[in-house]
Amino acid sequence: MNDATARALNRINRRFYTEQADAFSATREAPWPGWLRLAEKIDASELPAAPAVLDVGCGNGRFGRFLAGRAPALRYTGVDSSDELLRRAEQAGGLGPEPELQRLDLVEEDLAGWLGERRFDLIALFGVLHHVPGRERREALLRGLLGRLSPGGILALTSWRLAQFERFRERILSWQESPVALDEAQLEPGDRLLPWGHGEGLRYVHFAHEDETAELVASLGATVVDRYEADGREDALNCYFLLQAQA
Repeated sequence: MNDATARALNRINRRFYTEQADAFSATREAPWPGWLRLAEKIDASELPAAPAVLDVGCGNGRFGRFLAGRAPALRYTGVDSSDELLRRAEQAGGLGPEPELQRLDLVEEDLAGWLGERRFDLIALFGVLHHVPGRERREALLRGLLGRLSPGGILALTSWRLAQFERFRERILSWQESPVALDEAQLEPGDRLLPWGHGEGLRYVHFAHEDETAELVASLGATVVDRYEADGREDALNCYFLLQAQA
């Protein structure tokens, strides 16, 4: 996928998260059930009592609030492309003693450059990977995040299992309905245009096939600490991967 197509797909999502921030945030308040298993894994690990946490695609900060309820001294950094959702995260609070919130676009801006030399005990990438256009960009993002882990740290990510459920497949729209011009020949298998809610907005999402994310994770050479499915009405809407960088 070329850069122009990646930027076009990203513009679709930037528009959505600007125009629908209020409605979207209102549906993203409760913790995901899958976070409980992650929390148990963290509790059983040797992570410090005040872990440094990087929440990539943090939205309104609900994962940070969930973590702070278990580790009040956490050092939380949340990154998101939406100013509107970051404002909601700041207003809601509950993110630990000195949280840092930063607007940054993962597709078009340099996350590594902004982070500098910082390392983290836990990096979360929830509900994000399906919005990153192009396999090469998804792989580069994961490799970069693995390189930001402290010794023994965990990268926790989810893959949205959209392709496995008819209720999502039947909602796919034609690219002719895209709000931005793009070269359809540059799209990769699984790239889809999907309405949100009752059609209030459109999002670019990548429908990963059943083994696609597992193959991507395997290519990283990381240690898979845990893999499981959780969330949604089926209790299997997300596939979780908990990774550690190999020594």
